Amino acid sequence: MSRLASYLGRPRPAASAGEAGAELRAQVRRLEIRARQAMESGLVGQYQSAFRGLGLEFEEVREYRAGDDVRTIDWNVTARTGFLHVKRYREERDLNVLLLVDLSASTRFGSGVMTVHDLIAEVAALFALAAARRDRVGAVLFDDAVRTLIPPRLGWRHGLRVVREVLAATPAGAGTALGEALRAAGRLLRRRGVVVVLVDEVCELPRRELTALAGRHEVVLVRVGDALLESGLAGAVLPAVDTELGLRGVVRGPAAVARQAPPAGIDLIELHTGADYLPAVQAMLESRERRRAR
Repeated sequence: MSRLASYLGRPRPAASAGEAGAELRAQVRRLEIRARQAMESGLVGQYQSAFRGLGLEFEEVREYRAGDDVRTIDWNVTARTGFLHVKRYREERDLNVLLLVDLSASTRFGSGVMTVHDLIAEVAALFALAAARRDRVGAVLFDDAVRTLIPPRLGWRHGLRVVREVLAATPAGAGTALGEALRAAGRLLRRRGVVVVLVDEVCELPRRELTALAGRHEVVLVRVGDALLESGLAGAVLPAVDTELGLRGVVRGPAAVARQAPPAGIDLIELHTGADYLPAVQAMLESRERRRAR
């Protein structure tokens, strides 16, 4: 096994606390810039249209204009003034958005410049900062158990705190307690909200917990994989490490990844470490917006 270790590499020396803190701040800043760029390209509008608030709040009465919905005409004011007037409402958002982030050891895999965990963290940052504009955002970080609970709160600074917590977490747990994380989400959210579940593609889906949560909240499943595990290398013999069990050995080409279909009523985003994630996120938001418009 000593020769095998040379193929698998060795962990890099641990950084000092100061170096780790500076690197984390730089990572948060990079993700904040990327998220801002994505949102400036129209993602915020798509997000807000796809996930509407809990109701409408009266804003004003004004004169009717061509194109206004006739159902909003205020007949009392119209009768009093002799001119058509309509009621205007603004959306009362105050949504609770909860990110469930997989930190299991299997997310450390990556055949290119980015690991599965890197991509999960980046997409989590995108949703956190898109939500932080007007909604409350929180997170549940888990591996073989729930490790961190961040209750939803308003504000950009709180959104950045969620991003820091996700980036600072080290994938390590020997297992994926998604069912426990889903139950924790149900306890955190007192009223209808949005739950974004970000997991490794090999994660087994606890259908009972997912179905129960989807009955009360809007649920989006983001499943992240790596191209090497999916394409396979037929006939190749590769050194391998099971990061969750700590075992080393060799395998004859990566085994095909078996994906479970999520329960009905859950939006699915499939992502891969070697591809841009924005088109898939935008496609899901557009699909939700079209369904709501029907």
